Amino acid sequence: MIAYLASSAVLAAHVVPVLASDARVGWTALALTAIAAMLGVVAWATFRGRLLPGEPVLTPVLLVVAGGGLSGPVRIMTIGIAVFAVLALHGSVRAWAVRSVLGLAVLPGGTALAAITGANDLSWRSAAVLSLVPFVVPVGLVMRNINRVLTQQETVSARDALLSSAGGRILAAQQVDEVHRIGIDLGNRMIALAPGVVMIIVKARGGQLTVARSIGLDEQLHGRLLPDRVLDDPATVFADMVPGHRYWHMEYVVDRHLLLGGTRPITDAEVDAYRNLVHQVVLGERNLISRAELLHRAHHDSLTQLANREYFFDTLTDAVTSAAAGSVAVMTVDLDDFKQVNDTHGHGAGDDLLVEVAHRLRAGAGPNGVAARLGGDEFAVLLTGLTDAHEAERIAWDLRDRLIAPIRVGGAVGHVLHVGASIGISGARRDAAELIHLDGPDADLVRVGGAGPDAAELIREADLAMYAAKAAGKNRVERFTPVPAPR
Repeated sequence: MIAYLASSAVLAAHVVPVLASDARVGWTALALTAIAAMLGVVAWATFRGRLLPGEPVLTPVLLVVAGGGLSGPVRIMTIGIAVFAVLALHGSVRAWAVRSVLGLAVLPGGTALAAITGANDLSWRSAAVLSLVPFVVPVGLVMRNINRVLTQQETVSARDALLSSAGGRILAAQQVDEVHRIGIDLGNRMIALAPGVVMIIVKARGGQLTVARSIGLDEQLHGRLLPDRVLDDPATVFADMVPGHRYWHMEYVVDRHLLLGGTRPITDAEVDAYRNLVHQVVLGERNLISRAELLHRAHHDSLTQLANREYFFDTLTDAVTSAAAGSVAVMTVDLDDFKQVNDTHGHGAGDDLLVEVAHRLRAGAGPNGVAARLGGDEFAVLLTGLTDAHEAERIAWDLRDRLIAPIRVGGAVGHVLHVGASIGISGARRDAAELIHLDGPDADLVRVGGAGPDAAELIREADLAMYAAKAAGKNRVERFTPVPAPR
């Protein structure tokens, strides 16, 4: 913008010298028109960020025409330098080269035309003219180098800003897939800053190298198997898959291979940026995995990997608070004569038994159930989404049948054990003002209810039902059943 304003000021300042020159009226008008056209050319390049079609040829012609209305080569040289300085900041090297070569003829041509129009009588062959001609090229060259340096600095700053902002987004992500989406978005935006680079992430899976991610390319490479030589000669391996990318950089980053391919040599700054991107994605992945592991350890029993008491109680509380009436039930499960297993076969066999019991409870609870180990050989199952009053009992009897099936402990040379389980059931939602009693031998245990029971009360009721099942002979199911309060 500074170059544009300076160039526009120089062009506007030369309107007065054109009007004051001795050029004939028609040529004066043409010179003023050429100056106005050059103002438009530099404005277009500045505000559109690209050159007008044919500009490298058009600009030297306009400069010659403008020179026909100026007295003296210095004035022609001045507006030439001002215009070329702006246009050198835009367009390709080819456009700059064409403009520079044709620009060598601007000063002699403008001087010769000024002699014809009567603006001055200086010969274009004079030393005063020819000695100034070579200055056209260095001006454009200097401006292009300035532009290249500024553009690189701007790209680096923009890339650093992207990496900085993405770091916070990745650390705030809640899912690994979200981390990957942020990484892909960041990679695409980095490539947009400096086109011509592609990034391919290769991982070793099952003893084979596989494309885990590709940025700057379509997704057809995703999951493609690659030969081992890709790490030594990526240009050959990707010659057909990524045509035109002859320059490659490969390095191992944490647990994956980073391959950068370019249609031009890849700079050290670009390598650092993409390496930084991969490190941020890996850090985000590992943070989420570590967080998930810590949460799992905090919420699950270390032996059986079932939910622990605290997590089960929290989940039950949420279910009681939000579930529809009659859609939630709690079962407490206590293994029958588990102490004899430890006493007879040892605690190792007991642990093996508990792990298998947990597996069967998890399978029997189904997708809407949460199985938990409350301690020792005490387990609990939360059922949600129940559709009828007897569904929980059907699931409980199915669990009982699963648990009485033989269980092998201690490996192939171990023992086959037969255990049973006493199961108590309590429903979640109850009507107000009702009398609750327990089916079975402990039917004298009653309470008068107001609102439906909370989580703690549900577990207590299920425990009472479970104790009743044990008292009735073990290896059976009992339900805590509400009845209308007497009037």
